[in-house]
Amino acid sequence: MGGDRRTYGLSSPRETRYGDRMKRAADSSKRLPMVLIIAVAVIAVLIVGIKAIWHKPDASTSSTKTPAVVVVVDPAHGGSDVGSSAEGVLEKNVTLAVANKMSALASEFPRLRIVLARSTDADVSADGRVAVASTEAAQLFVAIHVNAFGQPTALGIETLVDSTHKSGDASWTFAAAVQQGLVASTGAKDRGVRAQGTSFARLTIPAASALIGFVTTPEERAKMIDPAYQEFVARGILQGIANYVAAAGVTPVSSTQTVPLEKGQTAKPAGSTTP
Repeated sequence: MGGDRRTYGLSSPRETRYGDRMKRAADSSKRLPMVLIIAVAVIAVLIVGIKAIWHKPDASTSSTKTPAVVVVVDPAHGGSDVGSSAEGVLEKNVTLAVANKMSALASEFPRLRIVLARSTDADVSADGRVAVASTEAAQLFVAIHVNAFGQPTALGIETLVDSTHKSGDASWTFAAAVQQGLVASTGAKDRGVRAQGTSFARLTIPAASALIGFVTTPEERAKMIDPAYQEFVARGILQGIANYVAAAGVTPVSSTQTVPLEKGQTAKPAGSTTP
């Protein structure tokens, strides 16, 4: 009896450690349901998110594109036809650079659909350029050229209409809008709108040719090979077209309409079917 001495109410270090373990186990068992609840909630959120992504409608196929006025942009010359040139600067390269910038900026003008008569350095005949307008059922046509002169002093931008058009008709109004847009965007000298024989005389839709500067004048030649200035030119032409469309009330053609392109000929919008 005397040798069996126990102190009740106190635990040995081993017992204390065991008790701590038991307590921790009990606490863990209490936390387990909460962990499971959180885990289930996270999984549910992930499943919902995956389903939303998986079933997200494809905007390119499910949304309806806004109808737009079709504009054919013709970068003059190309391929073996270099156009005017001076000091290694070729008209065909300048016009193509501006046209490609117009195509890149077109998203800023949702009422317009820009179609290029050529998008590479390729030979395209005059008939081939008009054929693009026919295939796409274009409603407007604008060519891009550079100017040239015997003396390196000529400056400015001008826009041409074909000489078959009478002053004040739709092509003259269209050309004036393009000219105004170009001058406002570039700050170049305004040489106005004038008539001259063109390769698109047989088009009956409003058509114009923008001459964006003189390649033979060092000051303007330097500008026309500057990408930043080319963008000003591209934006000016686009703004002029957009202004004309708004002022003249030009609306996109439907799939059942025909567009007069050449005298005695019509074309349906691209993608439409012939009855």
